[in-house]
Amino acid sequence: MAKLSQLLTLESMLDAYDNLNIKDAWVIEKQGECVEELVDVIIEKLNRLLSSKTRLSCRNVLVTNFKTMTDTGHWLERKLFMDLPKALSKVLRDKIEQMVDLLNALMVKIINVEADFADRFFERMKKRCRKYSTTDYDLWKAQQSQITIQGLVTYQVDLTADMLSSGILKDDRRPNGEEIQNVNKDKLALKLTDKSKLTDDFIRECAKLRRCSHWEGDRFVIDYHLLRKYLFCEFGKLTCEQHIKMYEYDIQMKQIHEDIKRLEEEEMCVEREMKEEIEEEMKETRKRLKEAVKKAINIMWAEGVLQHKYDHTWIMMTMNEAEWLPNFATPTEYLDYMEGCGVRDRLPDRSMVSKYYDKARGTFPNWKFTDAEDKEETRRNNVGKRFLNLVQRA
Repeated sequence: MAKLSQLLTLESMLDAYDNLNIKDAWVIEKQGECVEELVDVIIEKLNRLLSSKTRLSCRNVLVTNFKTMTDTGHWLERKLFMDLPKALSKVLRDKIEQMVDLLNALMVKIINVEADFADRFFERMKKRCRKYSTTDYDLWKAQQSQITIQGLVTYQVDLTADMLSSGILKDDRRPNGEEIQNVNKDKLALKLTDKSKLTDDFIRECAKLRRCSHWEGDRFVIDYHLLRKYLFCEFGKLTCEQHIKMYEYDIQMKQIHEDIKRLEEEEMCVEREMKEEIEEEMKETRKRLKEAVKKAINIMWAEGVLQHKYDHTWIMMTMNEAEWLPNFATPTEYLDYMEGCGVRDRLPDRSMVSKYYDKARGTFPNWKFTDAEDKEETRRNNVGKRFLNLVQRA
């Protein structure tokens, strides 16, 4: 029952009657009976299709003008229904309405496509495609002096634009104003090689594609789970060239995505190595700094610059004001750091550092203190100066 040919026959019969001027009541009734018999055949076949457990192919069931065929007015607003006797007209009207209901039910059954339809679709396309070993993408790669992620992103956009321009989505529902507005025209203009393709018609096709596509980082991905119903229902309308175009597009996009993934992994590997080198350098720098701090503390005790355990308070304050040295939120953090440097003798406790820290005012090297002035004030500032001098020279 290719494309429910009886539906087309029914439409032709009603069209023919509309163009005739029949006055004989018997001929009119005979015409009505013929139409009714044909509608009965259609209803029987529709019921059989609806009860079938086998997967339906829309190419074998749906006519190209299916929306018209499921419009009750398309059938009932015909001259025959006005010419027939009321009783016969009503019977035929009821059957036409039943036929339309069955057609709509059949459409629901048909478009509930299995999730793997896209895979089967491309397997079928593969049989039609002769260029199965070498793609245009392979040739493009061979011509490039260097393959970059940015170049692959541009190739994806150009390839997608070429696929859309072939009219594969032309029978999808027309996008509304919001869908068209959501197309990023500026981004397209930046990535598209041939700017002349940016016509209103092309933007509408892009809006259709946005319904079933998205970006995953640098990879442009079509969700065939969302597109499968369109492909299924419009399969018979696509030309052989469009079938091949769709298949080649899918194959090339998979190749592009593999190369993008490979380049991303290579970049991540380089970044990881650089990060490890930087971390190793920082680790070595921190080690040298700790050695310099320990040496400076020992020298300052030997010189008499450090006279009291609480003089560590001025070293902590100095380090907190120097951007290139570690900073400490609490005395405990400072004391832990000193122990990590190997400074374990003559360290104050946390409470001692806190007590003297609260006595300081101002900024280095001009601190003022609530418990000291003159020579002692100068001495405390000199602790910070001498510490910086020794650590910088180390």
